[in-house]
Amino acid sequence: MRPVYFALVALCAACSLYRGDDLEVEGEHFQYVVSELRIPTSNAMARTSALDLNGDKIADNQLGEVFGALAVQGLGVGETARESLLRGGLIMLADLQTTSFASTGDTGITGFTTFLGGDPSPAPCTDPGDLATCGQHLHGTGSFSVDASTTSDLAAGAVDKATFEAAIGQMPVEIVVDQIPLRLVLRHARVRLTAISADHISAIFAGGITSGDVDGVVIPEAAAQIQRIVATECGQPGGDPPCGCVRGSRARLLADLFDTSPRNCEITVAEVHDSSLVQSLLAPDLELGKDKLLSFGVSVELARATFQPPLP
Repeated sequence: MRPVYFALVALCAACSLYRGDDLEVEGEHFQYVVSELRIPTSNAMARTSALDLNGDKIADNQLGEVFGALAVQGLGVGETARESLLRGGLIMLADLQTTSFASTGDTGITGFTTFLGGDPSPAPCTDPGDLATCGQHLHGTGSFSVDASTTSDLAAGAVDKATFEAAIGQMPVEIVVDQIPLRLVLRHARVRLTAISADHISAIFAGGITSGDVDGVVIPEAAAQIQRIVATECGQPGGDPPCGCVRGSRARLLADLFDTSPRNCEITVAEVHDSSLVQSLLAPDLELGKDKLLSFGVSVELARATFQPPLP
């Protein structure tokens, strides 16, 4: 997400920028950047990084559970997501408008909006060759630009005991698979903010992914990562034919699962898409209105940031 919001806020720090049919959001604006993004590495983590999206009192996170299962097999995406975040390749921003961090009571409605962004300042890394020097833009002094086309819907409600939870409708997000940012739109999304302050918020972002995004975004990127692993880790002198994958390795597992028609040591999008395992794991688990969706949730930390949001 990239900030371009702050100049307007400076001119009108306490006015309302967002209006709904029956509500008016009030209070000062505070901007944040996602400084930590936790992709689930286990089923337990998937459950704690999820929200109830369909009102059945069960947290929904089918894709998170898939990521957790993959991590157990050495195929997790958490580290690539973290590296992209630190290097400035993945930027998510948020604007909170509220009259109180502790409890709004009858003093007004709080609003929360997210964006994707870019152009981080300061530069993310002091030494791009050393990941330990990266993340300089995430320490509370970073400024950003905003991609206005990625503005989420407005989440509106009350803050109670420094906690805010509300539906947010559509919410663009980015995760990273195979070191490439993967942009998705969460539908029927919800957010939960806790420990709210001017400098920091802990949050969960959750929602449903359409079959179109699963087929057009998730599976192609997954196939690219699988092909990269097979191409770089097979072809070994001590590997088993036909691809030279070491028996028991993750590359051999992936080749056995997906290199099926024909067995040529190349994993295609079609092979991954048509796999019965993939069809089972990525099948929609939510039905909300007319939408059949694959649930997904992540936990994040938000640090203070500066950006100028697009005009409403």
